[in-house]
Amino acid sequence: MAWVVLGSMFFTGCASGPQKPIPIFATVPDGELRWAGDLPVLILRGSPYDMGYQHGSLLRREVRASVKNIMEFADRRLRVPGIGRMIVRGKLDRAWSKMKPFVPDRILEEMQGLADGAAIPLRTLQRVHAIPDITSVTCASAAAAGAATRDGRLIQIRNLDWAIQSGIQRYAVLLVHHPKTGRPFVNISWLGFIGVISGINRQGISVAEIGAETQDTNLEGIPMPFLLRRVLEESDDLAQAVKIIQTGPRTVGYNYVIADAKARNAVALETTRQHFAAFWMDKEAIVRSDWALDPQVRDLQKSPNGVSSYEIRYRGQAELLKQFHGKLDPEIAMAIARAIAPSSNLQSVVYSYPQIWVANARGRKPAAVGVYQQVDLEDFFSR
Repeated sequence: MAWVVLGSMFFTGCASGPQKPIPIFATVPDGELRWAGDLPVLILRGSPYDMGYQHGSLLRREVRASVKNIMEFADRRLRVPGIGRMIVRGKLDRAWSKMKPFVPDRILEEMQGLADGAAIPLRTLQRVHAIPDITSVTCASAAAAGAATRDGRLIQIRNLDWAIQSGIQRYAVLLVHHPKTGRPFVNISWLGFIGVISGINRQGISVAEIGAETQDTNLEGIPMPFLLRRVLEESDDLAQAVKIIQTGPRTVGYNYVIADAKARNAVALETTRQHFAAFWMDKEAIVRSDWALDPQVRDLQKSPNGVSSYEIRYRGQAELLKQFHGKLDPEIAMAIARAIAPSSNLQSVVYSYPQIWVANARGRKPAAVGVYQQVDLEDFFSR
């Protein structure tokens, strides 16, 4: 198949700027492989199982390599010194068994399709999807609109700062979902991972999670990446998105920034297992890092990750937004993302519907200091 020939493109540098219509490089029934620069784009259509199978089969070799890579990293990151990897696998299995009853059937079906399409044991994929709820991350996000931006449109900045040493950035992908039921959406993800960490739907709802490790946890709930995916699948506006996060049931502490491009509004959510606080955008901008502002949530947080959590990713980002008030556009948003990015910056995204700009780390080079790939969402949503 064509994807075998193109496999080497996976490891080259990014292209930048708007793209011409992207040709089809490989197909399976209802699914397509395209490329935006060197960023693979999988167009997935149909039933949950069908979309999973398309994902697994269009880039089978790379999906298998991606899953193998992340499991090897989990072994290194989670292993207790002197104890073998079976302890790690057992921990992930126990976590998944608690969360699985809360995972929507459609996601379980898609995961089975992915396992079959890539010829990977289903249990291995379950372990991969349990990782985000038992590890901590550090991130940042901000949204601005109205008088804060150059032309009034909503712009959201999203930096994912997590384990650049994992090498997961080698397997970055855009998953464009066209489900039989629900909203079309783009998952800015990695091959073999169907949960959402960053993404946007056709209604213009964009999302970003922000690690906020807390003492208030209970894994008997829906995994965070699937909770965030539900926001994209089921939301036409911010009220619907907020209700999904609020009602959960949640498992662990995370902060979120969710934006609505059409309404030009955004909300920051701070959560633990039991506690929830919503902060709506005020004075045209809102900013979050992993430092919670709600006192009840903050009291339950474990120590946020160092001085940079507040001084750079929160306060520094806010000051830059203030400095460029009325001038903010995607280029300036990328510069802000670059200014606040730590050495662990794995992924950086600027949302400005109907375009997004995506950068991924290159080796140990942080994502935001590299080249952003511009993607026209309507080009993919309309296919």
